[in-house]
Amino acid sequence: MSQYTVRTMLCGAALAVALAVSGCQSEPAKDGLGRSESTATATATATPPETSLGVVPLAVASGQATIEVRALSRTTDAVVTAQFRVANTGQSPIKAIDLGLSEPGDVTHPGIGDSLAVSGIGLLDGGGNALYLPLHKAEGIPAEICLCSTTVRVVVEAGQTLDLYAHYPAPPPEVDRVTVVMPTAPPVADVPIGSGPLAALPDQRDPAATSLAPPRILNATSVAEGVDTSVNDEGGDRTVRLASDVLFAIDRADLSPRADALLQQVAGQIDASDDSTVAVDGHADSTGTDAINDPLSQRRAQTVADRLTALVTRPGVTYQVKGHGSRSPIFSNDTAEGRRKNRRVTVTFSRAKPKPAQTTVAGTPYRFGAGAQAGADFTPADVKGLRAEVNGLHRDSTGLTSLVWTLRNDGQTRIAFGAELEKEYFTHGSWRPRRGWAAGGVMLVDPAAHIRYEPMYVASGACLCSATSANGANDTLEPGESVVLWELYKTTPETRTVEIQVPWKSDAKAAHVTGLSIG
Repeated sequence: MSQYTVRTMLCGAALAVALAVSGCQSEPAKDGLGRSESTATATATATPPETSLGVVPLAVASGQATIEVRALSRTTDAVVTAQFRVANTGQSPIKAIDLGLSEPGDVTHPGIGDSLAVSGIGLLDGGGNALYLPLHKAEGIPAEICLCSTTVRVVVEAGQTLDLYAHYPAPPPEVDRVTVVMPTAPPVADVPIGSGPLAALPDQRDPAATSLAPPRILNATSVAEGVDTSVNDEGGDRTVRLASDVLFAIDRADLSPRADALLQQVAGQIDASDDSTVAVDGHADSTGTDAINDPLSQRRAQTVADRLTALVTRPGVTYQVKGHGSRSPIFSNDTAEGRRKNRRVTVTFSRAKPKPAQTTVAGTPYRFGAGAQAGADFTPADVKGLRAEVNGLHRDSTGLTSLVWTLRNDGQTRIAFGAELEKEYFTHGSWRPRRGWAAGGVMLVDPAAHIRYEPMYVASGACLCSATSANGANDTLEPGESVVLWELYKTTPETRTVEIQVPWKSDAKAAHVTGLSIG
């Protein structure tokens, strides 16, 4: 069922409304699936306590709102419970479904969350590259499986608030802090996980009394594209992609003088890992025949494995070597640059988890209402007056780097931006995952190291960045309007000064912000 299909749920005890509700029908009408339709309105509540864990703006099209992380606790060994509060800070009512808090991504992905609930609020373990999503019931119709608050037919009036909850699978005990990510709000970084019970909200279901489906913990992938070497971290695994043009001469499998320095770096990473098996895979572009490409890619992979065997000092490491020829391209073979990137040898192993004491915490964390640190105007003539302004750029102890920025329309015409900030082949060299529209094309670039960082993403295709096609998301700016957007990356401590490249359609650097420091 589509993520965007409008669905309804029971009113009363089964309705996941955060506060006391009103307007439920005594004889509720039934929808086509036999579920009761209902309406509900959020009620005003007290001022948030001083123990607030963070407040950020929500990018909703129908008004102005904020969301606050109020509590995060290990309520049992297996469950972490979070509570949130949405505040309508504008002048008009906001439908809760228009808060855009359901899970984004490929709607055909197995188990994707309920589109009428806050299924898209996740807990990101930056050290483990793991995104924890709300628990699901083992059985039930799709609109009733999330152990989290619903948004169906709930309205937050101007000046009122709405309390929400979600139960999550508990991260390992050593994970004591997470980043709270939401599709239409900037991340709340470095949130401590408490322990002990929380006062339950009126709609809150008890996981202990529910038959649960397997927990949804999605591997988060980070991408660092270099000229000679690129690194993909997916969950606990690392894949280092080495350019064959740097390692070898044309049609040869003998290592070049330049190759040794690159392989020494890879060997050091393998030494820091505890993996006993390393996969080495050779790949070719589509030039030539399988009779040429298959044995050449095999010989090149074996040459790299032999050299790593000599360089790695940790005992007990074995190598699985395979040549794939041209059968597994990662870029289009229609361009010279795409073919160059497809000619590669990849080395895959379990990565070493970063040690906080050895990871540089740097940059400026985002604060709600913070002014601009730097900015740049968009260059395309069709968006004259559009401007990108950086409000926060921060790297935590795991290397997780958050960018929060404002898209501002200082021009004279209405601008729709929902599809224009995405990753595109002609501007980024590879296609975006299937996920709808997001701000997934915004690149963080280290000009000194010639590394381009892409926003992180998860197995469902969802970008760890602003979802501009989420229900109710603000994807259009009238003259004088602005919206706060965000991205998450993984950067190394060596990355100190960066540039931000914001795309627009076919222009990869439509807005180019330079000279930003995170180290």
